[in-house]
Amino acid sequence: MNAPAWRVWLTTALVCGWGILTIRFVQKGEWLFALLCGLMLLVNGVTLWRLTRTGR
Repeated sequence: MNAPAWRVWLTTALVCGWGILTIRFVQKGEWLFALLCGLMLLVNGVTLWRLTRTGR
């Protein structure tokens, strides 16, 4: 792991939060906010992947 544990936990919590918000906005039919939250979910997911890669 390349990052401190607190940063990995924070990014994991953000990924979960953005996923929950995406689902809620899709259910309400607010597609713009769902798209923005989905984009943030993707960005934080990539960040989490980069933080937990081994071998670097």
